Amino acid sequence: MGIHRAVMMFALLGAVFTGATACSDEPAATSPVAVSTTVAPAPTALGPLGFGKLRLGMSRAEAEATGEIAAFADTNDPPGCGRYTARAGWQGFTNNGEIVAIMPGRLAAHTPEGIGVGSTVDEVRAAYPTLEIGYNWSSAAVPDHSAHYGFLGIYRNMPADAKVTQLMLYNDRDTCHN
Repeated sequence: MGIHRAVMMFALLGAVFTGATACSDEPAATSPVAVSTTVAPAPTALGPLGFGKLRLGMSRAEAEATGEIAAFADTNDPPGCGRYTARAGWQGFTNNGEIVAIMPGRLAAHTPEGIGVGSTVDEVRAAYPTLEIGYNWSSAAVPDHSAHYGFLGIYRNMPADAKVTQLMLYNDRDTCHN
């Protein structure tokens, strides 16, 4: 909860309790005070085509309309590419204004097949027989969809006890990261 919201909540509660104990010999009638500090929880399921309300292929305007995007930054490196950050702290890439990659970072996210941070290469390979081991990270096709999962921490020449350190979901229009 942000500091401003916390200060407002304590001020509201202080006013309620001060009013309830004002100078009176008669018992004060009290009613419950509903204070809502509901913040949408971070999504946990990555895939098959999105994360939370965000979907691969959305335009920038559609992505902003979900309420999940905190900021966009056009990097134009390579041309047309940009980055975005979600309110819950995760991020991704855009290509010509289209969401092309979603990276939940170190959030407790997992694929529908149960793969997440901490999964071993054997677990990933069992869930995704199409796993392709890369130089910096590995990838696999999302079953029955035109998207791919990326698995950081699993790569060529990895240690025997290598595990997934981050997940990514991307489509074929993602040309904005290595």
